[in-house]
Amino acid sequence: MTRSNLFLFSLFFGVASLMALSNAIIPILPSLNGALQIQAFIYSAYFFGAMITTLPGGIISDRIGQFRVVTAGMILTVLSGVFLAMVSDPVLILLIRLAEGVGAGLFVSASLSWINYQKEHARFSGIFMALLNLGLLLGLVGGGWITSIFGDLTAGIIFFTIISVVPVISLLFCFGIRNPDFTDTSALAREDSQQGWHPLFSDVSNMIRRQAPLWFSVIVLLGITGFVQALYPDLSGLPAAEVGTALAVMNLATIISSIAAPWFRIEPVLLIRISAVLMAILVLVFVQYPSSIFIMGFVAGLVMISQIRYLAMAERKQGVAMGLYTTASYAGMTFLPSIGGYIAGFFSVSVAASLIALLAGICVITIGSCKCRGFDGSNEA
Repeated sequence: MTRSNLFLFSLFFGVASLMALSNAIIPILPSLNGALQIQAFIYSAYFFGAMITTLPGGIISDRIGQFRVVTAGMILTVLSGVFLAMVSDPVLILLIRLAEGVGAGLFVSASLSWINYQKEHARFSGIFMALLNLGLLLGLVGGGWITSIFGDLTAGIIFFTIISVVPVISLLFCFGIRNPDFTDTSALAREDSQQGWHPLFSDVSNMIRRQAPLWFSVIVLLGITGFVQALYPDLSGLPAAEVGTALAVMNLATIISSIAAPWFRIEPVLLIRISAVLMAILVLVFVQYPSSIFIMGFVAGLVMISQIRYLAMAERKQGVAMGLYTTASYAGMTFLPSIGGYIAGFFSVSVAASLIALLAGICVITIGSCKCRGFDGSNEA
């Protein structure tokens, strides 16, 4: 096996096991010896840790290579799983979850950066995002199932921690394989590494400004999925077990569309626009028909892959691009459900859904100002 193939295996296996481990704690949150607020903080700490490290992880991967950052993120994840299985104090669990999120942020941004430097980036990114969602599904369903079988609260965490050792081992094997065709950072990044940090900060700020419509679409369109998942248990009126199954099916729909998206011969900006129209309609339909989340899950997969494909064509520095992308996605999942939930509680779910649909409508209009111009230099303003 070549080093590139082994590294790709590590990325695919790693993202599934990493996400499964991150969700394995959710079924046992009510059983932890902590107040409801502490439970909420424990859940959110992971996403906060990931949100604040995805951009630094992408930037660092462009300077020292994706391989080192991916390995560091995966090792930190495994260590977090080990410590989660050993402690019971809610405050310590919160801190470990924060560290686990840091590991995830480093791993995901560096992985997507490496993938977008490859010739088959569209197919690889589709598989990567499908496995990411599969991992979330396995952690949510499998974590509770494994815990119930063994009668130990930490059984699910221990299981997925052991599974996560596999990609760590394969990454360590990559160190011993010499392959001239394997490149874990671009020639452009190697040239930049000889310069100071000031040009890098300029690159980040310019990319934020240049791709502002794209970042807005990431925050809104992916944040919508968090909004509907947060409100689904109340609107559906289903028992907790059935709610979990329904949300798992939503993830399954995302997995299917993530794999199918590269086969859609539609220009990325146009596909984002079409997806934004569908999201605006679906979030309004959701108020009366909560089961629309299944279709929304499918559209979410199209959104993610089209946004990643766009950045692969429009930007040269994929570490920075994927760092900003994952930061925007975590920001959307963090803030849009919170803001939408507050508006729903203060006014009504219909008002909240209407305002969020309006944001999706703005995406339809503004995303047209993004132009995939490739690496012709005109997008480096």
